[in-house]
Amino acid sequence: MDEKSKEKEENKIKNNKDLKKDKKDVDKSEKKEESKFEKVEKKNEQKDKKTEKIENPKESNEPKETKLNKAILIVLLVLVILVIAVGIIFGGRIINKAKLDKELENLSEKNIETDDFSDLSTVTSGDFGVVEQTVKQYYQEYSDLRKKFMEKVNDERIQKMLTVENYREDGPEFTESKEYINNSKEEFNQIADNLLELLSKENIEARIDSQNIDEYYKNLYKGYFIDNENLSETFQTSYQDTVDAKALMNNLYDNEIKILDFLTENQEHWEILNNKLTFDSATLSVEYNTLKTQLYAN
Repeated sequence: MDEKSKEKEENKIKNNKDLKKDKKDVDKSEKKEESKFEKVEKKNEQKDKKTEKIENPKESNEPKETKLNKAILIVLLVLVILVIAVGIIFGGRIINKAKLDKELENLSEKNIETDDFSDLSTVTSGDFGVVEQTVKQYYQEYSDLRKKFMEKVNDERIQKMLTVENYREDGPEFTESKEYINNSKEEFNQIADNLLELLSKENIEARIDSQNIDEYYKNLYKGYFIDNENLSETFQTSYQDTVDAKALMNNLYDNEIKILDFLTENQEHWEILNNKLTFDSATLSVEYNTLKTQLYAN
């Protein structure tokens, strides 16, 4: 290859390189332009969004107002529920209080010694029901004890111990009579002691204090039993009557035993003549009559 051809070839290669370089530069330039254009487009989009928010402020505030309205509705709903609940509670309390007052009034009008107190069902509910049940339980126990107490006081066999019929049937040793008197005395005193304990203020208060209820209801119970002057006076009178009857009956039991012992010790000096107890000694007759006058000495 001659010098000219060689030179031509070299120039051609050089031109090709230059062309490629120019093409790359053009491509880079185009890419830069595209990138700049994309950035401008993004900025424009962001501006458009901001402009839309400024132009339409109601759309951005609307969700906040909706949330606020919902919150207000919830608060109002809670208040309504609370008002209804309070109304139910206090309304129920008023109704139960009225029912309890009526029920306790009916109880106080009953006769402890003759009426039935076995129905312990309640007409009130909740803590009012506890108060009602406690009161009715008390009345039932009081009535049962009082009836047993009066049965012992009015025991016909005890009243007939010192009669001619009993002297004839069980004398002169009076084994059965003495045993009956001693057993009756023990039973009577147990009943009397239980009744006196039941009627005590301490027992009345202890019954409600042991219940798991609020002080309002405990005070309601105590107010009925203790602060009620009529009922309180009735229980105090019953308490004193029980004390007096206990002393009277014990005196009766003891003096009947003394008389029967006297007859046993002097069995050879008395007999039943013309349906009358007769002694062969005026002294013994006087002593017997003196013992009889002491039966109800207290």
